[in-house]
Amino acid sequence: MGLGVGTNRGASIDGLADPNLTGHRHIPLSAPSLGRREHAYVDTAMNAGWISGTGPFVREFEQRLGVLIERDHVLAVANGTLALELALRGLDVGADDEVIVPALTFAAPACSVLAVGARPVLTDVCEASWTLCPDRVAERITPRTKAIIAVDVMGHPADYDELARFGLPVIEDAAEAHGARYKGRPAGSLGNVSVFSFHANKPIATGEGGCVGTDSVELAERMRLIANHGMRPENPYVHEVIGRNFRMTNLIAAVGLGQLDRWDELLAARNHISREYDRLLAGTGCQPRPVADWATYSCWLHTVTTPHRTAVVASLRERGIDARAIWPPLSAQPLFDASGGDFEIAADIAGRALWLPTFADMTAADVEFVTAAVRAVSTRDSR
Repeated sequence: MGLGVGTNRGASIDGLADPNLTGHRHIPLSAPSLGRREHAYVDTAMNAGWISGTGPFVREFEQRLGVLIERDHVLAVANGTLALELALRGLDVGADDEVIVPALTFAAPACSVLAVGARPVLTDVCEASWTLCPDRVAERITPRTKAIIAVDVMGHPADYDELARFGLPVIEDAAEAHGARYKGRPAGSLGNVSVFSFHANKPIATGEGGCVGTDSVELAERMRLIANHGMRPENPYVHEVIGRNFRMTNLIAAVGLGQLDRWDELLAARNHISREYDRLLAGTGCQPRPVADWATYSCWLHTVTTPHRTAVVASLRERGIDARAIWPPLSAQPLFDASGGDFEIAADIAGRALWLPTFADMTAADVEFVTAAVRAVSTRDSR
């Protein structure tokens, strides 16, 4: 175990050390694996003095990603949240529009809908996959519905064939699903447009960074225009549409190229750790997240459910293990309108699920230390 060639053990899901851990041994929730390849690409960019968003590594990063995720067009951007906003703007989502968003996800998809002036319509998820429930989607569609954001939550793709039957543009949020597959197709190749995040906690990590992918020439051209201040490279300072600077820098792309060189290695390491957790936690009452028969799950952060979540998280953190409860459902967030919906499944999952430390450079001893701590509290609470 520990397939990476470098590590940042001080990092957490936020990319920062967590000062609230009290144990003598600290195991972060996540940490990037950075090694010789990443350093070599960055040194090349630094030595050339080409560090802006128009550098050659950006284009190479986009082209290589396109091959990996089977997209004709990929556009690298500054982060995954901006990738969502760019996808929405590319689809011309704006004021008075509604967008279907799953109630179980990080807030970025719903916040991005608000950022373009539209209304996120929260929708419950399926118990069998934790992803957007097509039957619930059917209940939430109105004449104002402009698009659907389907989140491949925690490495598990949504059911895209079922979502396609509504005839609406689908944005695949694959931010947490590097390497996952839906009926044999790679995450990132699904929907009208897809997005990834390369935040420091992701399997493929550049610190920040993200991308949008599509097979539509027209949509790709529109997103590139918006992402570059509404200008075309061949016609600078002529602004055709309202745009902003969404671009990824050449330095971030350099790190990304090193990560793409290690794509298989980094994904395999997290999936191996996830299987070890499943093996070592058998019989503790901690259940792994479900996987639908049409999906190939790829681990972002190993996620389990337990009726004793508060006790498990508290006990692990006392030992210096950065375990965390997952996000609350969006329906419980004051920022979003949860009227007219039933979010029972999302609320139930959000009340029982937690993340265990997961990163490519974890050692077998790390995993055993975490699972021993889980077993200790699970045994105590079952008495």
